[in-house]
Amino acid sequence: MTRDVAVVGVGYSEPDSFTHHLNATRSKDEQAYSAIDSALNHANVDPEDVDATMFTTVDGFEGTFRVERTLEVLGMGDNIPVLSINTGGTAGGSGVKAAYEYLASGTYDIAVVYGSPTFDSVLEGQQVMNTAAEPLFERNYITAIQMGALPSSAYMDAFGPTEEDFARVAAQNYESAALNPYAHRNESKTVDDILDSPIVAWPLHRLMVCPVSSGSSAIVMASENVARDLADTPVWVDAINSISNTFSSGYRTYEWFPKLHTLADRVYNEAGIKDPREELDIAETFNPYIPFELMEYEALGICEKGQAKHLVREGATARDGDIPFNPSGGVLCTNSGICASLSRHAELALQLMGQAGDRQVGTPKRGLAHSWGANLGQFHQLAVFSTD
Repeated sequence: MTRDVAVVGVGYSEPDSFTHHLNATRSKDEQAYSAIDSALNHANVDPEDVDATMFTTVDGFEGTFRVERTLEVLGMGDNIPVLSINTGGTAGGSGVKAAYEYLASGTYDIAVVYGSPTFDSVLEGQQVMNTAAEPLFERNYITAIQMGALPSSAYMDAFGPTEEDFARVAAQNYESAALNPYAHRNESKTVDDILDSPIVAWPLHRLMVCPVSSGSSAIVMASENVARDLADTPVWVDAINSISNTFSSGYRTYEWFPKLHTLADRVYNEAGIKDPREELDIAETFNPYIPFELMEYEALGICEKGQAKHLVREGATARDGDIPFNPSGGVLCTNSGICASLSRHAELALQLMGQAGDRQVGTPKRGLAHSWGANLGQFHQLAVFSTD
C-alpha cells in the first residue's frame, strides 16, 4: 500500500540570478544554496531532516557543476543519497516523480527536488541544445529552434490557427510574467509587439520563443506521516506519470502531441478526472515555443483536437478565464533550463497554497503541471496536484 505524498515547500534563487546568462550574478553553488535554503525554510525543515535529494539536470550543460554540490551547499556532506536525473527538458518533472515514488513507497519521509540552472556554464547554450536531435541524420538539419518551428508550422497547416492566435497566447503569458518577480521577461507585451518582433524560424517570432537565462528552484516533498505537521496547506500528489517516445523522430507528423494525449488519459484515470476543463482549476505547462501551448490544450483534453484557437479567442485560458494556463508567465517568459520544468510544479504548488503573490489567480483547489523535453518531445511528464 502506498502512502500519500505532498509538496510542502518551494524555493527559488534570488530574482537577480534570473537574468541574461552572460550576466548571471551568482555561481551555480550560490544559486543552489539560495533555492534549496528558501525551500527548506518555506517547509520548516532543517537540512538534517532531509532523507534524499533529487538533482535534475542535463549533463551536456553541467561541465562546471558536480552533482554532489547539491548536498555540499546544504552542509549535508555525503550522508544522504542523491539521485541525478536527466530526461532532457523534462528532468525537473522526472525528479518530482522519482521523489514521489520513494516517499510513497515508505523508503523516505522528506525529499528535496532541485532544478539546476543550465545556461550559465557554457559559452553557447544553443550549440549544446542542438545535440538533442538524433546524430546520424536528423542533427544535420534539426536545431533547437527548428524543434519549435516544425511542429508549429505543421499544426497551423492542419488546424488553422493564425499567427495572431499564437501572439494572443504569448501576450497572456507576458501579462502574467509582469506580475512574477522571478520571470526573466517581466514586461507586458501586446499582440502587435509580438507580431512586430523578428521571425526566427517561421512561424515563430522572437517574442514567441523563450529566452536563455539563469536561475534555480527547489521543492520539498514529504510523506503523509509528516506533511500535515510541516505545512498549513500541503499540496497533495493526486496522480503522476511520464511517457517516452523514440529518439528518432522522422516518422512523426508533428501537428500535435499524441504521446502527451496518451499520458493525460492515464493520469486523469488515476486521478479520477472525467472532464479536465471542468475539474481542473489551473495549469502550468511547458511552452518554450508558444504554439506548443495550444497543442497542449488539445493533448490534455481541455478541448477537442483542432479547437484550441477557439479557446484562445474566447479567453478561456487567460488569467481571468475559466481554466488559466501558465499564470507564472510560463517557460516563454521564465526559462532557466532544467529549472523551468521543476518550476511548473513549484508554481502550481504555490498557486494551490494561495502563496503566489501578485500572480495568484483566485483560490484554485486542483491543477496540472507538465514538462516536456528531449528531441521533439521525446519525453512528457504530468502531475495532478490538489489541496484535498
